[in-house]
Amino acid sequence: MYVQKTIKESSLKQLLEHEAQMVSEIQTLDSDCQTLVYDHYDKFIAAADIVRKMKEGSVKMEAQITRLQENMGRITASSTSITSALQERRGHLSRLLGVHGTLRKLEFLFHLPQKIDECIADKNFTEGVRSYVETAEVLHRYRHMPSFNAIHDDCEAAVGRLNLALKEQLALKEGSARHLTECVDLLLQLGEPAEGLCDDFLAHARTKLEDDLSNLTKLAEAAVILEEDEALSQGAGEETTGPDHTKEQPSQEETGEEAKLECTTVDILEFVDICHETFVGNLWLVISSYKEMFLRSPEEGGSRSSSVALEKLRVFVAGLVEQYVAVVGVRVTAEPDTAHYAPLTTALDKFHRRLHAITQLLPNTNFGDAALSLVIEAGLARCQSSLSALKVELAFSLGDVRHALAAPRHLTQDGTESTHRQLNEHLTRLVAATAASIKERVTALQAFTQPKHTFAVRAEFRRRFCRELVREGVVVAFFLHITDTMLQFCHKKDKDPVLLLLLSRMCLDLHTSTVHYLLSHCDEQLQLEDKTGLTQLHTITDGMREAGQKLLNHYVHTQGASISQMLRRSVELKDWLGCGEPRSVRRVMRTVLDEICTMDTQVGALYEEGNRRDRSSDSSRRTFHSVGASRGGAGGRSAWSSYTPSQLDNSLVANLNKLWSERIEIFAPVEFTRVSILTGIVKISLKTLLESVRLRTFSRFGLQQVQVDAHYLRTYLWSYVADEHVLNVLLDEVVTSASVRCCDPELMEQRVVEFICDQS
Repeated sequence: MYVQKTIKESSLKQLLEHEAQMVSEIQTLDSDCQTLVYDHYDKFIAAADIVRKMKEGSVKMEAQITRLQENMGRITASSTSITSALQERRGHLSRLLGVHGTLRKLEFLFHLPQKIDECIADKNFTEGVRSYVETAEVLHRYRHMPSFNAIHDDCEAAVGRLNLALKEQLALKEGSARHLTECVDLLLQLGEPAEGLCDDFLAHARTKLEDDLSNLTKLAEAAVILEEDEALSQGAGEETTGPDHTKEQPSQEETGEEAKLECTTVDILEFVDICHETFVGNLWLVISSYKEMFLRSPEEGGSRSSSVALEKLRVFVAGLVEQYVAVVGVRVTAEPDTAHYAPLTTALDKFHRRLHAITQLLPNTNFGDAALSLVIEAGLARCQSSLSALKVELAFSLGDVRHALAAPRHLTQDGTESTHRQLNEHLTRLVAATAASIKERVTALQAFTQPKHTFAVRAEFRRRFCRELVREGVVVAFFLHITDTMLQFCHKKDKDPVLLLLLSRMCLDLHTSTVHYLLSHCDEQLQLEDKTGLTQLHTITDGMREAGQKLLNHYVHTQGASISQMLRRSVELKDWLGCGEPRSVRRVMRTVLDEICTMDTQVGALYEEGNRRDRSSDSSRRTFHSVGASRGGAGGRSAWSSYTPSQLDNSLVANLNKLWSERIEIFAPVEFTRVSILTGIVKISLKTLLESVRLRTFSRFGLQQVQVDAHYLRTYLWSYVADEHVLNVLLDEVVTSASVRCCDPELMEQRVVEFICDQS
């Protein structure tokens, strides 16, 4: 059909092409077939040889199989004849063997009491119980027979002695938990009541486990004593050991006791391993054995009061575990704080794992919580010690800074003090040391949160340790301690003012960036994502800024009081009524200017310049003269220069200046800028000068001396204050007050005042 369909549907050309294609394919197939034959000719020859050999071998094999069948037939016939011949004798032998076995059993029964006594003497209790258990059924079955009754009575008496010997073994304190378990199991096999045995088992097991706890307690107490001795030795080493102080040599008894103590003291990891090998291992064996012996189902031959027995076991284990946790707690407390907590956390992890395993072994218990409580207590102790260490390091850092500030200043090659560089170095070192200490402590405490520890993955531990103990109890608490420490400096009058200035800048730096960085670092390291209920950042930074503000205000008040004391004493000690015509500026004014210049250098080393109010038009209309001062400052002509002595109305000028001065707040909080700090110091100093002048009486020359001093201060102090108007008002009020208290108020000519100031 394919050929007919192809001829019918295809053209002549297509048929010819199809024919050519088929011829080509036939030739190709023929060529491939020949190639295949040529390539496998040797294999065809070898296969033919093998087939021929197989035909030859099969002929021989058929003959051998025929002979084998004949031999098997003869063997079968021989076996049948032998079996029929021995049939009668086999039955007789079977009867004899049965009699022999019965006689041996009877012999074993006759010798059973003696064998039990021998096992008791050799303390081979297992063999004695096994022998009795194997024959107990036979004895009970045939005890009604007179011969067996005597044997039964003797065996019962021997078993009574065996029972008594096993109970004596239970009472031995030196027996191990495994030996105790074997004895109880043998007594159960002998038919002792399980209710009484479980109490005896737990009582004897308690004795052994309490001995283990006693040994562990001695090890823990040895570590505590060693830690106390080391603390005492360190305290004694810190005492003065001059040439008149000689250290007493320890006696031989003390030396021996210390050597013995050192030998019995083990590290925390080894201590936990010893606990596992002794107490925990024995407790595990006791629980397993108790469950196997007394908590089996009734179908397995166990007691029907399993719930009562289980409750006894829970109470027993709970009491011992409580004592064990207390002993480990003593040893953990004695572990010294070396800021390297990996051995401690590893030991706590082993401790937690093994108590958790006991929880899994004994249902409806949760000893893992007790272990976790101890871990949290250990973490709390390390956090408290870390906080104490941070406080001590801060105190040392502050002490180093105080000593450095009190030391003689180093001078540069040009003869000026390198105040800027020194104060910046102290500030950088103080802030960097604080930040490094916090990061170091947080990193050390991270040993408690390693994922490899089983307790570290529990949400309760992470919430308590990471949130409450480390972040709040160490980092935040230390920041609050820094704030309290800084505030304490505000109530101490004998502190170096430069230290107050330095600490105020430290608080500002902590407020600006350091606190935010350290809190973020702590949250990142502890993986604290939910910050609900935690101390907010602004609470700490606001406290830091407030402390810095108070320190800065205290610095201003202290420095202002220092200069005020010089000005007040200079006014009180001078005879203003008997003084001569002024020829120069008083020395105290130059001293005041030098002090303020020094303060400006110190403040400028730590704070920025700040905003300064532009000089008023009134100041610009005054006549200024250049001076050869280090700051290149120029002073303006006083408001008094617009008045002549004949035009001076003291009452009017005093009232006008009083109106202006009432707008100036002398003890206002200063800003964290250079000009604001210096302005505060200048205001306090000039206010003191004003009040001192108001208490004195002046002659004409005394008034003119005050005029010269005020102009000198005006000439140089304007560059230190934020608002020149404040300076002018205070100085004008000083001169006004002096003129009011003057017997002959007549001011010096302004050009003469300027000349005297220029000469000074």
